[in-house]
Amino acid sequence: MKIPLMMHAVAIAMAAGSAHADIIVNGSFELNPSGIAWSGPYGNYGGWIRLAPGTTYLTGWTVGGFGPGGPPGVDWHLGVSPYTPGAAKDGFRMIDLNIDGAGGQGPGQGTISQSFATNVGTRYRMSFWLSGPISGAHGGTLNPRSVNVDLTGIATTTFTAPASNPDNLIWYQQQLTFAATASLTTLMFSPLPNTHNAGYWGAFIDDVKVEVVPAPSSVAFIGLGVLLAVRRRTKTD
Repeated sequence: MKIPLMMHAVAIAMAAGSAHADIIVNGSFELNPSGIAWSGPYGNYGGWIRLAPGTTYLTGWTVGGFGPGGPPGVDWHLGVSPYTPGAAKDGFRMIDLNIDGAGGQGPGQGTISQSFATNVGTRYRMSFWLSGPISGAHGGTLNPRSVNVDLTGIATTTFTAPASNPDNLIWYQQQLTFAATASLTTLMFSPLPNTHNAGYWGAFIDDVKVEVVPAPSSVAFIGLGVLLAVRRRTKTD
């Protein structure tokens, strides 16, 4: 029995594509929490949810505090009016690493991090989308907007993107390829030091991914294996 060439291509694409599965949990921050309890300045403000360090509401992620200023933590924006910038990059939600000080608490900042299993020596590609609204409040806006990214065993990398109109956010994809140095790798996003007074909003993060980078020879090997299997079957049918 002969198998159409198109089926060969589909089989190869499916085999190669499995190497690109996203490792990050809730990378677009879309998983909704339930029953958020108010605790001081932390809670659901409608257009955004203020998350305290250590919260369990942001599925897959750990929230931490950062630097001086008001209460530590991050704002989990819904991406709709009022009191929130324009649309998220993927879905409806995004993370703001600045707390805007609503209610008179003062501006504060926070981090988000996630740990995931890795194979030592394997190469991975980490990508995310970065944006930042222009605002004249709280000392004005840094332009470009910046975020520090830390990965286990890798030096801190600073990513930047031009600030944009809050009613029409412009998103910029950022990427970093790295070789894992441990069986458990932690990815952390944090603001730049001493930027807690720089703007009503901070850097915005959305659509975070980590994927295995297949060696160039591995894709060819997968394709060759599929074709050889098909050839053997064709001969025996």
